[in-house]
Amino acid sequence: MSTGPEGTAWQPVVAALANDRLRRVYAARVLGTQEASDKPATEQEIRRLVAVGLLTAEGTVADGAFAALLAANATPRPEGVDKYFSQGMLVQLPASPGSRAEVLKHLARRLIPAETMLTEVEINRLLATVTGDVPTLRRALVDHGLLERTPDGSSYVRPSDQDRSPGVA
Repeated sequence: MSTGPEGTAWQPVVAALANDRLRRVYAARVLGTQEASDKPATEQEIRRLVAVGLLTAEGTVADGAFAALLAANATPRPEGVDKYFSQGMLVQLPASPGSRAEVLKHLARRLIPAETMLTEVEINRLLATVTGDVPTLRRALVDHGLLERTPDGSSYVRPSDQDRSPGVA
């Protein structure tokens, strides 16, 4: 059973099962019982169920048809830093220190120009594009050495060296 360009192989299966007669023919094959209402399945009915992948060419139940259908139409799971975002917004900061550092580095590089002095208002605007909790994200970037605050706290700069560890000069 193959999917089309948009993974729509489920539509012909649902259409076939929406037909009362085809659903009864398929149920009888699955249960191994006599065809419904003592009327044997026609060749056309069998061909239709074969065409959508519910029966094999021999007319037996296609094992794993629904599992294959679900797998072919599954949404791929995000990996790496992408798994912490939904529709471009940060869902949560990872609890794992390594993953947290990776996500913060990604955000710093993506949002904040290196070696450019920005006011707190400008930093907040940039961070608000990915989170509703700007203070927590800003604080995490500072704590991880990915954003430096001026002594008076009015401005921030992203250092160019993003690979250094926090607390290392």
